[in-house]
Amino acid sequence: MGGKRLGDYDVIVAMEEGHRDYVLSLCPECGDKVVVWNVRDPYFMDKKTFGKFMNRLEKRLQNWLSRGEVCFWF
Repeated sequence: MGGKRLGDYDVIVAMEEGHRDYVLSLCPECGDKVVVWNVRDPYFMDKKTFGKFMNRLEKRLQNWLSRGEVCFWF
């Protein structure tokens, strides 16, 4: 995340509390922009588990976007 201007984002989605804490250590003024979804970090998952995780994440993201709260690009 180094070099990113976190304050420029409208919403920052953190997967876990620890990720939120890291974002806030870089950008303390971003506290009202961080949303924590409390999902496991998929980094160390095997391929099958990762696929299931991505399907659930995609559904959650579609649900979130369908409510019209926010739109963002990866």
